[in-house]
Amino acid sequence: MKRNIEALPWSVRRESDIRGAVERNQGRGEMGLDHSSAVAPKSAISRHWLDLERVRVYSIAMLLIYGVLMVLWAWESKGFTSDRIVRPGGDYSVFWSASYLALKGDAAKVYDYASLKPVIMAFGSMKGGANFFLPWLYPPTFLLLVMPLSLLPFVLSYLLFICGTAVMYMAAIFRILDIRVVPRHVVLLPVVAFPGAIEAAMIGQNSFLTAGVAAWSLIHLRGRPVLAGILIGLLSVKPQLAVVFPVAMLADRAWKTFFIAAATAIVMAASSVGLFGWEAMSGFLENSSLFREQLLEQGRNGWYSSPTAFAMMRLAGAPVALAYGAQAACAIFAIIALLKVWSGQTSMELRIAAVATATLLVSPYLWYYELTWLGIAIAGMAIDGMRRGWKKGERELLLAAWLLPFLLGVNRVAELPQAGAVVTLLLMAAILRRARSGAGSNSVR
Repeated sequence: MKRNIEALPWSVRRESDIRGAVERNQGRGEMGLDHSSAVAPKSAISRHWLDLERVRVYSIAMLLIYGVLMVLWAWESKGFTSDRIVRPGGDYSVFWSASYLALKGDAAKVYDYASLKPVIMAFGSMKGGANFFLPWLYPPTFLLLVMPLSLLPFVLSYLLFICGTAVMYMAAIFRILDIRVVPRHVVLLPVVAFPGAIEAAMIGQNSFLTAGVAAWSLIHLRGRPVLAGILIGLLSVKPQLAVVFPVAMLADRAWKTFFIAAATAIVMAASSVGLFGWEAMSGFLENSSLFREQLLEQGRNGWYSSPTAFAMMRLAGAPVALAYGAQAACAIFAIIALLKVWSGQTSMELRIAAVATATLLVSPYLWYYELTWLGIAIAGMAIDGMRRGWKKGERELLLAAWLLPFLLGVNRVAELPQAGAVVTLLLMAAILRRARSGAGSNSVR
């Protein structure tokens, strides 16, 4: 039977796969994402309010909202030329300026804000006086990756970096969203309109790069363990985002990938010290301590857009020790759930979702623009739901997760209490429940 299906034209196979998934889900009393009459038989159409048509409408609405915001931004900044207001690529100014200093042989000076700030003001998007604070908080290993950026003018460098890393990230998302189950054009709008992606692009952050590398490493974990290990090792440029990967590799007994990842991280660290000297590493350690004390623990403004248990507790008035305790509890839950998901016969998509969600739960140092990682979790959870049927409340939870980066971005101005960690905790619980209910029959290829 399988050979007969494979012999059919691609378009026929695709329709057959979708129809088969719908019929299997109907037998369970549950439905896939697409409930339109073009895909599902009339008798199988679900009454669930979050159907594909509404997902498309919400995606278009989000694109329109961001389009209006960009027009207003351009108006206020006189076509992004005024120095009175920050322009697109504000955070990218740090990466370009760090590259500029490193190429001039002054890599250690990136950790000296008195040396870094004039470069940002001269070349970057933050030219409006002294009312900004954008220190370089990354380890010297990240300098290895950003060094070429200042070889091009700032604007061109920013556009190429964002477009290139966005393509890598979205290609990984589409790989997870198996086109054998749902055609690519069906999910194109929700992926492109995902607020986590748009926010990262507007401010020029590196989260397309980190999330894309993470997604591709997990996609290749089984088939190309050496490549997966190298990619995981590259995440050492932002160590707080790589914490849960060893847990997943050990649970999966992916020993080759584990040792390749460790070797890659060691080689990168040794290369950065050899190229930039120990002075750069010392500057990183000093800046990390300063950031923890002044910005993370006491920086109230940042808490409004930080989707962590630590930030949520601090906004609620909890002391630092209690906030760290809440963060530790989240981290423990995330690691235990990750172990359970990866120790069972779970689909690779659900495993990928578990890693991405656990990453967001473990670190107290997390900001709204890093929720590109949430897109990975949403994709893994969504494809598993479309294959095996939805459980109560899952689609509403995915919608909340999809909207979270936008809400946190708005909250930078609104300064309302936020519950970003609650959304990621519920998402992790939903992934665990789905994993315990039975393994998926397909995996990423």
